[in-house]
Amino acid sequence: MAAIQCKAEIPNVEGLKNNELTVGREFLLVCDGDFPKDLQQEKLHFVLKPEQKYQIHFLGFEFRSPTQADIKATVYSAGNIQFDDLQISDGVQTLSLGPIHYAVQTVLPQQQPGEAPVKQEPFGPIGPASIGVPMLYWALLAGFIGLLVLIAISKVYRVVQRRNMLDRLREHDSALSPLAEFHQHFRRLQRANPVFFGKDADASQINEVLVETNKMFKLFLTRQFHVPALEWSERLVIKDLKKYHSKIYTELSEDLKKVLREYQHAFKDQKKLSSNDVLNLANQARVLAEKMERLSS
Repeated sequence: MAAIQCKAEIPNVEGLKNNELTVGREFLLVCDGDFPKDLQQEKLHFVLKPEQKYQIHFLGFEFRSPTQADIKATVYSAGNIQFDDLQISDGVQTLSLGPIHYAVQTVLPQQQPGEAPVKQEPFGPIGPASIGVPMLYWALLAGFIGLLVLIAISKVYRVVQRRNMLDRLREHDSALSPLAEFHQHFRRLQRANPVFFGKDADASQINEVLVETNKMFKLFLTRQFHVPALEWSERLVIKDLKKYHSKIYTELSEDLKKVLREYQHAFKDQKKLSSNDVLNLANQARVLAEKMERLSS
């Protein structure tokens, strides 16, 4: 094992105290001696015991001349460091650098009397630097959270609508069944509106049949199936029937969708409606209400 003598030198760095070695600061071991010509510099490392791994850390090796070299190193713990015989190896050859001694100052603030001691970690954070999250991701996250909040509010609102509907039904408290009430209103409209007995009807009378039969059909749905049909969309009404009245949904959901959609189209094209149009739609609603009542009995 070749013998080499080294001494520690601390290069001057602007902003740092000269000749003061602190935790993490680079320093040099300036070494003189006979270095093997076949030394594999890229594989060099200090030969250390486990308890010495924070006392010195190899950073690089560079020849000044065939008999003089600089070993760049740093240290990760404070205190007086003493090596009786520091060694370096390339994995094949081991070189003795002789006794090495140096003092390392902490970079932490000095403890004041009465303060709790500050724990010094041997290493700083290891790994890649933290990467800022792009604003687009924050915007997407905010949008997703907003969507969840909106869905939750919608569900709460529908619960409130259902509760209010039940309160109105209790106040209504008709002695007639939902279908009987539908028939009663239907007959009154038949007797009063010329659409039902083939006479010429004006736009206001055609519109009255459209509005009233739509209202009485949705009132039938509300009373018969406890669904807020007067407030909810077609999609929500169908969804509610699927959840609470599966038999009705299985047998008559397509018929119900057809009637509700035809009412929607009729309201959009009110000016083009004829007496026959609203009469056919009114009869479709009546027949469907009768089918639904029989199936739910």
